[in-house]
Amino acid sequence: MRLILFSIILPLLAVSGQAWAVSDLGTLPAPDVSISPASGPPGTNVTITISGIPDISNETYPYADLYIYLPFSQQFGVTPQSQCGGEDCFPVYTHDMAVNHDFANRTVTFSLFSTGNPAPVYLDGLENSVCDVSVNGRIAERYFTLCNTKDQPAGTYEIKIGWAEENAPQISTIVKTVAFTVTQGSPSPPAQKVDNGNSIIQAYQDGRISEADFYNGLSALGWNSQEIREALGAIGRLPHQMGAPVPQEMQQIQEGLQKAGAGANPVQAVQALKEKAQQAVSASRQETVQLAAKVQLTAYRHETQADAPAVPQVLPAAGTTAAQGGSFWTVVTIAASAGAAAAVGAGVLAARRTHKITN
Repeated sequence: MRLILFSIILPLLAVSGQAWAVSDLGTLPAPDVSISPASGPPGTNVTITISGIPDISNETYPYADLYIYLPFSQQFGVTPQSQCGGEDCFPVYTHDMAVNHDFANRTVTFSLFSTGNPAPVYLDGLENSVCDVSVNGRIAERYFTLCNTKDQPAGTYEIKIGWAEENAPQISTIVKTVAFTVTQGSPSPPAQKVDNGNSIIQAYQDGRISEADFYNGLSALGWNSQEIREALGAIGRLPHQMGAPVPQEMQQIQEGLQKAGAGANPVQAVQALKEKAQQAVSASRQETVQLAAKVQLTAYRHETQADAPAVPQVLPAAGTTAAQGGSFWTVVTIAASAGAAAAVGAGVLAARRTHKITN
């Protein structure tokens, strides 16, 4: 009986001993670590490169993972992961990666906390910030709550690289340390606003500058003649938008007068001219919208070429009213011609009736 119990207990002790075994982390090779830059004010972009990744695929259980320890959030009492004894840490290389022969360099990137950082943005339902820590382009830790609300305090911080047990990260051995010095930050100078042409277009539309100043101002910003013409169209200042019928409209008017004089039904001729006028109004509005879109793109292109913030400014909506005003005068011109056509048609009918009575 005792022999049977001994044979049962002995394997259990062996298994238990293996489960609670502790690996000798100090025997694992250390990778190479570099940091760039080594100092900078809050908001500095930091890059840490871990190279010379060793092959640990043949290591026995318990397996070890390579961890990075970042000290920056601890200044504010924030540690996204508390499994490393209160330090902010996460693995950059694991035993599973070694088994899959993933020995590529690890590039860790992030920005220091600064009130000058841009606000976080939503992407795929998550908040992303420039302070998020990425490993080879994949986000490992997010800091959107701190990124642009705090300034990283000045001082020297130690970034550590070490081996930790896979199932017990608190058991670790530091093998490399690199230092980063946060310097006193100076307020960033406000970005100078570069005129991309919109202010000149608005000033000309409001009558605050002359036509010559309009042409000279846009030319000085690099606008070509076609772009300037499109800007004129966007605010309704092309000749046909200012009331002068275009050649196509004049041809339609002349055809309407000829039909009325040739004995066509004057009511139908007037109706046809009204329909043509409505078509001209619709075409003019569509042209104005298209020109306004082109002008916005042109202004955006000139703005980005001047290294201004890449945010296009929307042109004022006054172009629509100006275009409608121009179309209104076109309608008036066609309508007046239509009235003349009706008068001519009435005169022709009266002449025919008089001729019949006389005979």
